[in-house]
Amino acid sequence: MLDRKGAYAGRENPVNGSYNLRTVVLHSRALLAGALLLAGPTARPQTSATSPPKAAAASPQAFDDLARRAEAAREAGRLDEARTLYREALRLRPRWAEGLWYLGTLAYDGDRFVECRDTFRRLLAVQPKAAAAWALRGLCEFHLKEYEAARRHLESALASGPLETEAMARVVAFHRALLAIRGSAFDLAIAPLTELLRTQAETPEVVEACGLVLLRRAVLPADVPSSERELVVTAGRAYCAHLARDTAKARERFAVLLERYPRERHVHYGWGLSLAQQGSPEAMTEFRREIELHPDHELAYVELAFNLLTRGQAEEALAAAREAARLAPGLFAARLVLGRALVATGDVGSGVAELEAAATLAPDIPEVHLALARAYAQAGRKADADRANDTFRKLDSLRREGPAAPKQ
Repeated sequence: MLDRKGAYAGRENPVNGSYNLRTVVLHSRALLAGALLLAGPTARPQTSATSPPKAAAASPQAFDDLARRAEAAREAGRLDEARTLYREALRLRPRWAEGLWYLGTLAYDGDRFVECRDTFRRLLAVQPKAAAAWALRGLCEFHLKEYEAARRHLESALASGPLETEAMARVVAFHRALLAIRGSAFDLAIAPLTELLRTQAETPEVVEACGLVLLRRAVLPADVPSSERELVVTAGRAYCAHLARDTAKARERFAVLLERYPRERHVHYGWGLSLAQQGSPEAMTEFRREIELHPDHELAYVELAFNLLTRGQAEEALAAAREAARLAPGLFAARLVLGRALVATGDVGSGVAELEAAATLAPDIPEVHLALARAYAQAGRKADADRANDTFRKLDSLRREGPAAPKQ
């Protein structure tokens, strides 16, 4: 566990001009010990230029005195006093962005997450594009177990502009992954975890998150039963190496995982994914082993079918794809691989129907529209092929640009 107490005390102004927040340990509880937060203009709120309330205009000297005393108390580490003074100053000038920032971060450091959430909500009403404020609001909501709000607001942090600080970006990425895992959206956790593993060393928390993704356990790391923790950690070490594309380490760690848990669901599937990433035909052996142990493993059928298609074995791919679609008719990947296998075996009409079903299930996945465009072209439907290609290009461009505009 990390101690974040006083992390924001005695720092330079994060609202006016340039500043340096040092040794910010955000509330990942061990993810970023001793991280430096060197925020730039897009990562912090700017002083509001809106007209102040009448109370502020009527007593500028009183406000200035409170602001100076609050800053002095904060810089001296008298955080309770600073908090009181910031609150008094904000009663005179409720839209004072600098004061809201410091009041919010003091609440964050003190684990007062309701106050933290509400203060950053007020700040964002003044500065709606302050990415750091969105991030801290989302993190406070995470610790209040307001998970859907946390998810939206962490996405808003990314959409409000780049999180220039590596520390803040890592914390946001980690919590996005946790929220995806908790919501059973395991595939959505892969990108943020991969981002973390390619920019930093493994941490126990990231390892546990990776294990939960591989084993498809929809819980937070803190909620893993003690009886399963060794399994989750062993699986996580293997899957972390896979996501980091460390081939040698992945082979070594999956060997340990397979030796200890040879019949555990998803283990052979995970090793198959790693082998497929390496381009090894041994991947299909692992997918078949997963299916032998767990005949209802639709994802193993999907991956087996994709790998068979890659190697030109369309008829075998079709059999695996049909079983995947039977087991999971609502899984877009199953309908996608079935559509591709049907087209590859000459049944273009049925293939187009399956690919259209995949596009309905996952309208925002570029690869579905690309496969559909190719199938339309093969069926001689040029206008449809052009339309699907246009959709693919737009979605692919959006994916490269990043998240959409923030939502309050």
